[in-house]
Amino acid sequence: MIMQRDRLMAMGKGTILCGMLAVASLLSGCAFNGNSGSQGSGVAPTGVAHLNGKVFGGQQPVSGSTIQLYTVGTLGPGSTATPLISASVTTNSSGQFSITGDYSCASATEVYLVATGGDAGSGNNSALSMMAALGPCSSLSSSNFIVMNELTTVAAAFALAPFMSSYSAVGGTGTNPVGLVNAFNEAQMLVNTSTGTIASAPAGITLPVAKLNTLADTLAACVNTSGSSSSTCTALFNATGAADTAGAALAMAQSPGSSSTTALWSLGTTTPPFVPALSALPNDFTLAVNYAGAELAAPYGIAIDASGNAWVTNEAGSSAVKLPSLSTGFSTMTFGSAGLLAPRGISIDQTGNIWIANTGANNVVKLSSAGVLLSGSGYTNGGISGPVSIANDSGGNAWIANFLGGSVTELSSTGTASGVSPISTSLSAPSSVAIDNTGRVAVANQGSGALCLLSNAGVLQECANDGSLFGATAVAVSSGGSIVLTGSTTGASVSGAFTLATNTGTVNSSSPISGGGLTLPAGVAFDGNAVAWFSNASSISAFSGSSAITGITGFGSLSSPAGIAVDASGNVWTANTGDNSVTIFVGLATPVITPIAANVGP
Repeated sequence: MIMQRDRLMAMGKGTILCGMLAVASLLSGCAFNGNSGSQGSGVAPTGVAHLNGKVFGGQQPVSGSTIQLYTVGTLGPGSTATPLISASVTTNSSGQFSITGDYSCASATEVYLVATGGDAGSGNNSALSMMAALGPCSSLSSSNFIVMNELTTVAAAFALAPFMSSYSAVGGTGTNPVGLVNAFNEAQMLVNTSTGTIASAPAGITLPVAKLNTLADTLAACVNTSGSSSSTCTALFNATGAADTAGAALAMAQSPGSSSTTALWSLGTTTPPFVPALSALPNDFTLAVNYAGAELAAPYGIAIDASGNAWVTNEAGSSAVKLPSLSTGFSTMTFGSAGLLAPRGISIDQTGNIWIANTGANNVVKLSSAGVLLSGSGYTNGGISGPVSIANDSGGNAWIANFLGGSVTELSSTGTASGVSPISTSLSAPSSVAIDNTGRVAVANQGSGALCLLSNAGVLQECANDGSLFGATAVAVSSGGSIVLTGSTTGASVSGAFTLATNTGTVNSSSPISGGGLTLPAGVAFDGNAVAWFSNASSISAFSGSSAITGITGFGSLSSPAGIAVDASGNVWTANTGDNSVTIFVGLATPVITPIAANVGP
């Protein structure tokens, strides 16, 4: 998947090579194609060494840069990382460094390299800091050759953003080991640290090449100066609030829609070292990876399992697809022989089984984590009729919204319907279902625009609305009990909006809430910080409570996304029905423990 060889890029048809040490001092205007090639020779120095590599500012070698290897902190996201090198390691005049047994992996887990300070040709730059996410310490060896530059820094900062507060503070906790491990691997999927170039994407994957290069060019505009007092560094740090270049990359990752952030694209437009780059001001600096494999056909629902894999229903393809996490490439698995017909909703229970609302066949299908059919010909008990949404509680029960039946069905882990199913009191064309951490069931009532709440025993407790929302499409519940119900409002024009309520049915006075790019939202998911992420007609939006985090157009450029989910690495996934694709926004949200059923009652 990732390029494993180093190449030098020829300039024109001549023999002048960008990156040769003999002409390093002449390379300030040398343009580098960030989608191929490499920096440096890739040849490790003689002698036994644990790690070797080079540091570059754009295409310029950085001399006198201090090298440190860190292992991640264990006290939570953003906790202090532990430096592993006690000796002084600096780059030579060629930007090269060699770590010769100066560290131990005895107490280390995931590790990353940092270069600070140094001279890229304009004098010592104390604001220079660059990173490379490496992965397990135990995998390092003398055969590793690491290139650190602005591209590796951008990849590390965006992938690790949910776990990072500075280049010396990257950490996680034992409650979410998969999320941090996957995030390190995702950085490698974006940029190859052995070459310092954008990675070769597997079949079907489109990487955000121009954005990656533009972000790297923005950092390079500061890296290749004498430091904080330069005009480009001043502009970079004023816009991001950072004091060093890795911190600036992190700030751009954590506020990708800020107008001050996106305006920085112009810093790297004069002789950019990484090309191709953006030719105009971007709407946002989110890094979105798109997958458009042939097995996707009107993908609709999406759910994330404990390993970070995404399971997607194909409404037009009458199948389900397992998409591995970004950390492992994309060797997909398709399940189309389970009697599926126009499936929509999908969820995953605590044991990893996959539950599918098999809309066209009026039943519910249950698969093992290996895709083996567990429900015979499909469950039809409890009045299942036009099932469109499904959610699992921690007791192993599945709750199904029956759009055609105007009801909700509860199934046990073996497919037996509860005695009160189908539950139809006050329900009208229910379109979505979600469960809170007490086991209470929230239902989006499309027919009335109301939010209806059921006890875990299936007893109706409350139906509430804000008096303006109609056509309710989706519902989600945060870990703290906040509920979001998506839909639209009437007036001079139809616009996207949502109702915000507590899990006891008290509607927030600000409802219906609009703005932030909301346009006919089809799906919603909460992240680990109670931020609600919405899939719109052509973008995604985010709200913290009633306050929009996204701007007037949202983030990204999508084609009719339906399902939306947040994974344990903080990536936001969308199933795009309009162009048969799945999009992954890297490191955009606060991580969620998956599957969702692990976090809810009873």
